[in-house]
Amino acid sequence: MIQRDAYAVVGVGYTPQGRVPGRTSQSFHVEACVNAINDAGLTKKDIDGLICYRHFPRSGDEPDVTPYRVAEQLGISPAYMSQDAN
Repeated sequence: MIQRDAYAVVGVGYTPQGRVPGRTSQSFHVEACVNAINDAGLTKKDIDGLICYRHFPRSGDEPDVTPYRVAEQLGISPAYMSQDAN
């Protein structure tokens, strides 16, 4: 049976919270994605979409964190990317 327009969140990626010296906002996004992929038992090849939660202020001289930059750091080319916030 083929399902269309269906999705599931199947992995969770935790990272340290707050201001952590030597870490950038982007490094937390990438670490959370890697942890979620591993938690789900998937590989990067399995990822066809990326939704990043909210826009966090950049740290120091780092560029803005966008889904495109996170995907680039992960080495994936998802068909769908978005950024969401409540």
